Amino acid sequence: MKKLSLEMLRLSTNEILERSQMKSIVGGGRFRCVCYNSTGSWTGTYSDKATAEAAGGGHCESGIAQCTEINP
Repeated sequence: MKKLSLEMLRLSTNEILERSQMKSIVGGGRFRCVCYNSTGSWTGTYSDKATAEAAGGGHCESGIAQCTEINP
C-alpha cells in the first residue's frame, strides 16, 4: 500500500487529528499482546484490554493472552 503525504491529501493542519484524539473518537487503542504458556505475540487495535486478550484464542496456541496498551 502506498503512503500518502499530507501535502498530497491537501489537508490543513487543523483537519488532522493526533492519535490521542482519534482514540477518543473511535474508542480503544493499540495493544501489544503476548501469548501466555505458549509462543507468539502481536500488536493490534482493539476497543479495550478484554477484547484484545479475547483475540488470544486466534493468535495463541494456549488460547490465553496478556495484553498491555501501547501509549502514544
